[in-house]
Amino acid sequence: MKTFTIEEAKQNLEAVLEHAKEGGTVILIGEDDQAYELVSTHIPKKGPRKAGSAKGQMTITDEFYEPLPEFKPYME
Repeated sequence: MKTFTIEEAKQNLEAVLEHAKEGGTVILIGEDDQAYELVSTHIPKKGPRKAGSAKGQMTITDEFYEPLPEFKPYME
């Protein structure tokens, strides 16, 4: 675990991020001694979306196409 002030972290950003990437914990100390923990995580890339993958999972009833009661005065 390494501890940096916000100013030190700004000046050595690459070193701070590299330490977090290697699995180390980084604590940043801000104003008024507020502490922040910087943790590296891996966000997996998603593959391309496949068209039609939700087919059959939803049903639209005929009621969907009927006019809304709130708009009845405008439709007369």
